[in-house]
Parts: sequence; structure tokens; C-alpha cells
Amino acid sequence: MRLLRVWLVVSCLMISTGAAHGAMPVREMLAAQVMGADSLRAHTLGLIARGEVTGAIDYWAVTTGRAAPSWLFALKTAFSASKQVAGACQGVARSIHTAFTQLGGKPEFVRLTTRDPNKYEYIVIKMMDGRDLNVSQTGYHVLVRMNGRAYDAYTGAVGMPWAEYLSRLGARSDIIQTVIEALPETP
Repeated sequence: MRLLRVWLVVSCLMISTGAAHGAMPVREMLAAQVMGADSLRAHTLGLIARGEVTGAIDYWAVTTGRAAPSWLFALKTAFSASKQVAGACQGVARSIHTAFTQLGGKPEFVRLTTRDPNKYEYIVIKMMDGRDLNVSQTGYHVLVRMNGRAYDAYTGAVGMPWAEYLSRLGARSDIIQTVIEALPETP
């Protein structure tokens, strides 16, 4: 927030100085705008990384003076407990991927399938509180991986280290992971 204030003061000074000495070069004005946008994205992503999605939404609105974008609200919904049900994974993964991409991240979709794709198998995850929840009833799950962390409805906004996430999964056969470019319409 302090960086944004400094940027605003510097921008105002540059504009007022430019008015007295001629127009501000377009290049300098664009550089200032990009710096502000990058700061907004970086701070918003930082809040999300700490699990403060509501704070990120509020920060966006206060900083820009506009309502937060729909993809940021979709991210909040993606991490809600109501999405911790088998079959919701594609919508959740899309929301997470879109938000991280909008914030300048490089997320990737990862498809998890059980060894025998013709045989429907449950995939479960052991939650931090000891509960086992169904991730999939069909042997298919998709989530987002970014910077070595797993993100889906079961991890919350802070995500989980990739190896830990995989260690918490269970199925009757091996679980195969594949990075995919885009999500299919139906599994």
C-alpha cells in the first residue's frame, strides 16, 4: 500500500512538473502505469498466498476504486468448502488457473487419473483434520500446480506443497499425473 501511495505522489509530481515544462513523455507515463499495475498484482497475489482472498478482493477494490474483477470473486468461491465434492474439480481448477494467470503467474493444469481408466475408482484425500474426503468417484481429478504447490478446493488458497498433496491422496491403484494444456469439457 505504501508503494502505491509513493507511486501516486511521484506520478502527481511528474504530471505537475510536466505541465510546467511541457508534456510528460508517453514512455514515462506508461512505465508508471505498468509499475502500478505490477504492484497491484504482486500485492494481491501475496495476500492470496497467505490465504487472505477476502483481503485481496478488498485491497483490489480500495486500490483501484472499482469493484474487484469477477475472476477474483470466482477464486474465493473455488476455495469454499462447498466445492469440496467429487465432480467440482474442473470448475474449481479453471477459476484458480484464471486468477493466477490474471495476476501474472504461470499456473499449469494437472490431471490425476487412476491406473485403469476404464474402471471407475475413488480417489480420496486425507485432510489436515484427519477426515478422508472423496476427490473423485471416477478416477479422474484435475487441479492447478504453480511454483511447486498444489491448488484445489481441498488445499485452500495457501495451497499445499506438491509432494505433500500427492502423499495425502489415496486410491486402490496407482495415481498417474499428467500436465495438460487445457481442460476438456467433460472428463
